[in-house]
Amino acid sequence: NRALKKTVARLQEENNLLREKAIASERMQNLLRFSKKITRPMLPVQIIGIDPSSWFRTIVIDKGTKHGVKRGMPVVSPEGIVGHVLQSSHHCAKVLLITDFNSSVDAIIQRSRARGLVEGNGESLCRLKHAPRTHDIRLGDRVLTSGLGGRYPKGLMIGTISKISKRRYGLFQQAEIIPSVNFTKLEEVFIITETHPMEFPP
Repeated sequence: NRALKKTVARLQEENNLLREKAIASERMQNLLRFSKKITRPMLPVQIIGIDPSSWFRTIVIDKGTKHGVKRGMPVVSPEGIVGHVLQSSHHCAKVLLITDFNSSVDAIIQRSRARGLVEGNGESLCRLKHAPRTHDIRLGDRVLTSGLGGRYPKGLMIGTISKISKRRYGLFQQAEIIPSVNFTKLEEVFIITETHPMEFPP
């Protein structure tokens, strides 16, 4: 009976390792497909930490100035934009997530081409601000980077509209955005190391 229990435990451990390898393989294939879509130089990096002092609004990656990582470089994943490099040391760097209060991204609604500014709400969502109230914005609309502002290339996914707030007065409307990236499950991301204007597939 003891021998059987040991065998079962060993088989369970092997099964867990095989599952983990399969998940990692699928994730790598997804990253490879994404990297082939982008014609500009990108640096793959691993996430090695989360800054608890920022309430999970920054992450730490395993590449730094030694690898050419500079402040301001955009960080992306196959699901969409992650944030930008906030500061870089020799071997690692800190990335400010788009959900942080201090983050802002010039954005465009894919369907209607309405424009606005996406800012973090300090938690897990973003807000679309400064969008004229006459512009056509609907629930479920996809929000993309506009390419303006000089940081993020055009056409990268930001998220989807989940709530719209339009007052009876005022020139602008606001909307809540669910980011396309699940920041709690990120393991690998890319840094775009060449940031002049470029087009991405919609």
